Amino acid sequence: MVTSRQFVRGLGRTMRAIDREAKRSEQRRIAYEKAAQKLSLLEAAADAAAEYDAMIAQLVGAHRVDFQPRDWSQEAAEDLQDLPLKSAFHEEQARLALSSYRPGWLAKMIGFAKAERRRLTRNIATGVQADADAHLEVCSCVEKANARIELARGVISLSREAIVQAITNFSQLGGLPFSVEGIDLLFLDDGRIIAMVDGLDLDDMPTQTVTLLQSGKASVKALSPARVGELHRDNICSSAIRVAVELLQVIPAKAVEVVMKADLLDPATGHIHEQPVLHVLVSAQAIQGLNLERAEPAAVVGRLGGTMRWSKRDAFSSIDLDALDVPTDIEIEGA
Repeated sequence: MVTSRQFVRGLGRTMRAIDREAKRSEQRRIAYEKAAQKLSLLEAAADAAAEYDAMIAQLVGAHRVDFQPRDWSQEAAEDLQDLPLKSAFHEEQARLALSSYRPGWLAKMIGFAKAERRRLTRNIATGVQADADAHLEVCSCVEKANARIELARGVISLSREAIVQAITNFSQLGGLPFSVEGIDLLFLDDGRIIAMVDGLDLDDMPTQTVTLLQSGKASVKALSPARVGELHRDNICSSAIRVAVELLQVIPAKAVEVVMKADLLDPATGHIHEQPVLHVLVSAQAIQGLNLERAEPAAVVGRLGGTMRWSKRDAFSSIDLDALDVPTDIEIEGA
């Protein structure tokens, strides 16, 4: 027999048990959320460190590529093709089908023959259009093949227009957002090819470093002005080498020159002007003898005999292009 008091006590114990379980569930939920937040923070820290490493690799490692010059000789040796005459194959087949149509007595009886002749007549126009489409497609293929051959011949003869088109089509210069901001080509009468490159400025360099600690947290520290200057130097040198590599992979020239420019403060006027900060002559033979994957950019520029004025205290200073026989008043053709 259950009394009312026993029922009330039993109900109270049940409610307290439910309340305790709810509190445990809430504690578990809070613990899960904290764990998820901690994991999210750890993942964010790892992502931040990875993104920083990738950015530095792009800034100072653009030159770390394999040098694989394109061989234009095989394409240039191909014969140009004449545009084919238009074929009337589909039209003739349609006309033959119409002229050879012989309806049976049943087709005549039920009126099917007239409808069939109308269909066969329409097929002639369809055949004419099919022949035109096929001719257009073949001509397009021939024109593309001839354009490819003519481009190869133009590049081998160092035609300016062909070189610009080849660089646009086959180089990776357009995919260097963390290395260069713009490139112009100078074609000199003596055969020299000079790339005038708008490099990144000192202000474009990161001023902090992000590293991942053993605890999983991200450590953010300020870079010293000297280290920021070193990053800028390495970026300018790496970019110059990469530009030279891209050009020499496409252009069958023995060597190219690269001039890197950056914004510098003029102490005399207090204004910032774009100034040349690096000049380097790069030959295909010299590039083939270097291990670019392991080489440091400033060391490569030094080995190639590049000219630059840089110090840890003052960073880059302008160089004299006139002394390097690089014209500064020539009309530039964009690449």
